[in-house]
Amino acid sequence: MAKVALFEWIAGGHRPIYVRRFVEALQPYADVILALPQATLDAVGDLGVDTISLGSGRPPYDGLLRGRSILRREVEQLRHVSSLADQTVHLYADQALFQLATAPRLPGAINLLVYTPRAHYADAYGTRLSPADRAIALAREWAVRRWRKRPDANAVFALDEEAARRWATRSGAPAHWLPEPPMPGLPAEDRTVERDGCVLYGQLAARKGIDLLARALTIEHTRVRVVLAGSIDDGYLPELERHAAAIEAAGGEIEVRAWRHSELEGLRALASARCALLPYPKHPGMSRVLVEACSVGTPVIAHDFGLLGHLVRRHRLGLAVDCTDPNALREAVLLLTEAERSVSYTEHLARFAARFEPERFRDALLGGLRIAGIDRRRRG
Repeated sequence: MAKVALFEWIAGGHRPIYVRRFVEALQPYADVILALPQATLDAVGDLGVDTISLGSGRPPYDGLLRGRSILRREVEQLRHVSSLADQTVHLYADQALFQLATAPRLPGAINLLVYTPRAHYADAYGTRLSPADRAIALAREWAVRRWRKRPDANAVFALDEEAARRWATRSGAPAHWLPEPPMPGLPAEDRTVERDGCVLYGQLAARKGIDLLARALTIEHTRVRVVLAGSIDDGYLPELERHAAAIEAAGGEIEVRAWRHSELEGLRALASARCALLPYPKHPGMSRVLVEACSVGTPVIAHDFGLLGHLVRRHRLGLAVDCTDPNALREAVLLLTEAERSVSYTEHLARFAARFEPERFRDALLGGLRIAGIDRRRRG
């Protein structure tokens, strides 16, 4: 069987979930090696595969020169790991794209997963980027194009279907849309709970728009139940508590569940609400919380920006509004916390969630790695 290494130097977030789903999809058809920070290896547990600990994970960096030095180290680690496998998947290549595009040839075949392509946002989704963000987006686009022409480039994957489609029209290594890894089934008893209010689930951090939510729900008296659920960024707790207190003072019923949730705990939190809140300002790329919410039949309110806003509008998954407008956000919350309005999205949510079934993820991954033929032989 082919030997496939999964590499990533960053820890935290949904990464353990992604790793498990990748291993589950690959393991029947390939020997898998995990090269990950120790924290991620600890979180995923024993998956019955070989592992390489990358220690404490990629350090944070301030300044361009230090960043380049760290990213060059990342590429050198990838070089070592790729020498041990037939092909390697870099599970989060965005920040090292320039170094990957210009580094000396790496051993084996290299596959990149890119999360935040944005050069197409204006004409594809009607989202105009700031000059600085557009410059970064164009630089990364250049790096992807250059990398795809390298002899060690096997494939590039994107969670943004439109980005993958556009890349595929150009020459170079194949480009593929990779659906979000599949969700576990939620037990029937968790799907029959009485829904109430709204939930913001995931990493609780300043970038998640909790300040925008607090401003919207405090411009006047607002009776609504709000659950804030997830682990907290370092140093963010005092600000989070101020926002929660303000929402409560304005008439809201607030519950803060400030701890890391298991995947099923997160799905239960989403399933217990009438709507999920994704008011992330200028969020680039895909959101796993969006797919999680849809998988349990919970419509969403998202900031009308980029891929996330586009998906909510196109697939009728809830409301995409300007979350920096407190009146628009407040009105959206009040609308989707009405029982009749919330259930009106059920069919659209189920149809969208079906795009992320396990077989579709497996086939996209195996096809991109060019080992799908193994599946056909085994079935025969």
